[in-house]
Amino acid sequence: MTIINFKIDEEKKKKIEEITKLKGYKSVSDFIRQIIEKEMDLQNKIDNFLEKNPPLDKKEIDIPDYIPDGKYLGISRNSIVAVGDSAQEVASILAEKFPDSASGILHKGHESETIDFVFSIFSLDGSKWYHQYNYKNNYYPLIPFSMPFNGVKKTFTGLIDTGATISAVDKKIIEEYSIEAIEKKEVYTANGIIKVPVYKSLFRYEGNSIELEFIGTEISGDFTFHALLGKNFIDKFNILLLGREKLLGIQMV
Repeated sequence: MTIINFKIDEEKKKKIEEITKLKGYKSVSDFIRQIIEKEMDLQNKIDNFLEKNPPLDKKEIDIPDYIPDGKYLGISRNSIVAVGDSAQEVASILAEKFPDSASGILHKGHESETIDFVFSIFSLDGSKWYHQYNYKNNYYPLIPFSMPFNGVKKTFTGLIDTGATISAVDKKIIEEYSIEAIEKKEVYTANGIIKVPVYKSLFRYEGNSIELEFIGTEISGDFTFHALLGKNFIDKFNILLLGREKLLGIQMV
C-alpha cells in the first residue's frame, strides 16, 4: 500500500473532521479515500462515454456539397445522421434514434460565438449520460422523453430548466393533441404573477412514468425544442451538468 501525504490548513482539517463525523465515516482517512474513489469513478465514466461517443468536432465532420446551405444537420459520433429544414425537426430525430450519442446540430453555412457552461457533482450509480447539444457553439442540456396520446407514444425533446418549478410544454403540442386543462393557477413569471391553465399528463423517461402538471408556453426561435422540464420533473432524478466536458448525467433514484 502506498501512503500519500499532503498538507491542509487547520480550518480545512476541522471541516473534514466535522464531515467525517456527520456522515458516519470510520475515519478521516476513510472519508478521503472514498472521495478520491468517487472522483476517479466519475472520470472513468466520462472517459468511457467519450471513447464510445466522441463530442462534436467540426474538423472531423465531412459535409457533402449536395446538402444545400441552410439545412440543419444532426450529428452523432461526428457523422451526419439527420438532415432537416429546422433545428427542432433534427432534434426530434436525434432524440428518438440517437439519444445517447447525439452531440449537436450544425446549420450549414452558419457560424456563431462560443459561451461557457457550469457543472456540479453527484453519485454515479445508475446514471445515464448524454452530450449537451451543440448548436451554433452554444450548449443545451436536452433529453428525450415521451408522452402517450390515445395509446400511441410520441417522442419529444426537453430542455432541463432548473429555474422553473413547473414544466412547460409547447402550446402547439397541447393544441395538436387536444389536451384539456385541469384547472387555472397563479404562476410567477418575469412579468409578474399571471393566472394560466394547468394541464396534466404522463411523462415517460427511461422506463419511468411520471404524472406531471405543466403549463403551455410559446417555444419558438432558431433552435426550438418541445418542452422546458422544470423542477417537478427534475426532482424525480439527480442531475449532473459537466460544463467543461459538455455532458449531462441523469441518475434514476
